[in-house]
Amino acid sequence: MDALVLVGVVALVLFGVLIAVVDRYLAGEAEQRASAYLSTPLGQAARVQVHARPFLTQVIRGRYHRVEVTATDLQFGALRGTTLHAHLTNAYLPLRDLLGKRVVELPVERVHGDLVIPYRELARVSRVPGLRFFYRDDRLIVTARLPVPGIGQVAGVSGEAITTISAEGGVSVRVRNIAVAGFSVPRIVLSQLVPALEFAVPLPPLPYGLRIEQLEPTAHGLRVLGSSHAVVFRANPAP
Repeated sequence: MDALVLVGVVALVLFGVLIAVVDRYLAGEAEQRASAYLSTPLGQAARVQVHARPFLTQVIRGRYHRVEVTATDLQFGALRGTTLHAHLTNAYLPLRDLLGKRVVELPVERVHGDLVIPYRELARVSRVPGLRFFYRDDRLIVTARLPVPGIGQVAGVSGEAITTISAEGGVSVRVRNIAVAGFSVPRIVLSQLVPALEFAVPLPPLPYGLRIEQLEPTAHGLRVLGSSHAVVFRANPAP
């Protein structure tokens, strides 16, 4: 009797190990296959992680509840060094297609993502002389050097940057509460500096069909948040 119990325990342990191995193998296969599609819109490889365990139940259903995509050092249009984080909800990858390597598309119900643009890139594309960004106390502060009317020389100016989304989905930057270092300047003169500090961010359409919904300054750069629904990814994945 004791021998039978021991055999049963060993069998259960081995079965558990086998399930864990199969679970991890299928997770790796799904991540690799999904990466082929999710990397294509980015122009470079992305890191794909399928979350929620056990993974095997998701494989059997062919629906992956939570998929995370991360890609760094991306170039979008004129903007370099950007970082993308995306969270996909309910990605569909049938088991027969996964095992048979016959995946032709990857439908996803919802995508939420954000793109972080480094401040040095915002300064570069602005063409504002000497523009620099500083994130302090949850505010985005800018400094620049501009010709100041009435002073007759170039002076250091500073203010608070405000980012906005246009009705067409474009992103722009303007500056308020402008001050000139070392000078007491009338308000009417300061108002003349406002146009020189405004600029549109040359941001092309976001990947994954993301529609811009929010802008959020952070310590690492301007965070552009968006979402999309019913997205189908297609590519020619490697065999």
